[in-house]
Amino acid sequence: MRALLATLDEQLGRLAGLFALAGAAGILVLLGVTVVAVFWRYVLNAPIFGIEDVSIVTLTVVAAGSVAYGGSKGAHVSINLLTYFWGRRVTRLTDAVMRFAVAAIALLAAYALVTKACGLEKACITSNLAIEHRVFFYVLAAAMGLYGVNVAVHLAIGLAHWNEARDPNEVED
Repeated sequence: MRALLATLDEQLGRLAGLFALAGAAGILVLLGVTVVAVFWRYVLNAPIFGIEDVSIVTLTVVAAGSVAYGGSKGAHVSINLLTYFWGRRVTRLTDAVMRFAVAAIALLAAYALVTKACGLEKACITSNLAIEHRVFFYVLAAAMGLYGVNVAVHLAIGLAHWNEARDPNEVED
């Protein structure tokens, strides 16, 4: 069982790496868009119509990449004060409760992004160029779903290591 969970965690990490590549590409696109927009606005004195819309949808891809990759690599901020006061006995329980809550919230957010963000029957578009948000919300929903599944796998790994001195996914001090 532990080997299966470790393999699943590794494969989810690889999938998160694909999101990271998409996020990195989004950063490069955003950098290029910003340089071009600043040049056109301040050097040529001719602002580009709709450049803000391109930035908004690109930032959605960047956010998706950071959520998925950061979640799989433990890059999100955490403060581990409970270990100092109560030790592993208490953090076993708090880790399990928090991982369950985070997985549930991330999966709920993914569900909401798919079903409620733009509404199933109406379009959700940017203000100037009418770029539809739905595709970008689906990308963000996939990233949130991946994060939720990743945390659920970390919960299962923590439960598999319940009686050991350390959880493999515990934050290092």
